[in-house]
Amino acid sequence: MKFLHLLSTEGSQSIMLHCLSDPPYGTADSLSHAEPTHTENSRLRFRGWNKQMFEKDTLLEPHVLQDECKIQDGSWHQSHFFFHTQDSRQLPIVDIQEFPNPQLNSQRRLEIGPVCFL
Repeated sequence: MKFLHLLSTEGSQSIMLHCLSDPPYGTADSLSHAEPTHTENSRLRFRGWNKQMFEKDTLLEPHVLQDECKIQDGSWHQSHFFFHTQDSRQLPIVDIQEFPNPQLNSQRRLEIGPVCFL
């Protein structure tokens, strides 16, 4: 990994969260101006390779490309997060923190995409 970091000037990675009646709290108001349905301390946080945190309302905020997990209609939906950074040492994402406890009859699945170093 160190060799890739030394040869690269930037990187990008995609993470897809598939959810069934389980909103990823902290993303529901990212793409709309609707009233948030989460508490301030229940946001998803993503820890990068160099231990820096990607989280909402910071310089390292992930891009939310799609946010359907806020829809709770008994069907599977997905939220798509995209990370792009000029500091290649920040990727790959190695940990996701502050997942809330799942609700009754809810499920989630993570799909971690590869890192593209440039």
